[in-house]
Amino acid sequence: MKAEEVPMDAFLKLTHFPIVIFYGDYIPKTPTRHPHNDYWRAASEMADRFAAAVNRHGGDTKVIRLPDVGIYGNSHFPFAERNNQEVAQALKNWLSEKKLDGCRQTM
Repeated sequence: MKAEEVPMDAFLKLTHFPIVIFYGDYIPKTPTRHPHNDYWRAASEMADRFAAAVNRHGGDTKVIRLPDVGIYGNSHFPFAERNNQEVAQALKNWLSEKKLDGCRQTM
């Protein structure tokens, strides 16, 4: 995967609000010959790079891999899985940490 460059003023808009990216299970940590699996590995790696770039410029971006927080068995669409209540709780926890639970904000 390759990042697409955007003007800095457009990029800096991403630093004005917290961002969270969720990933489920079964994502290889090293390159693989299976195209589907390698796509998710590359996407996950790109998410880490995106978060680091936003954070380097004063943003607040976090990548949450569900297995890292004790939630297992999720594919690429974790909010539709049988354990969606656990996934929703992880999102609720993040929203609470950012003091975004129950408040309304406008962009």
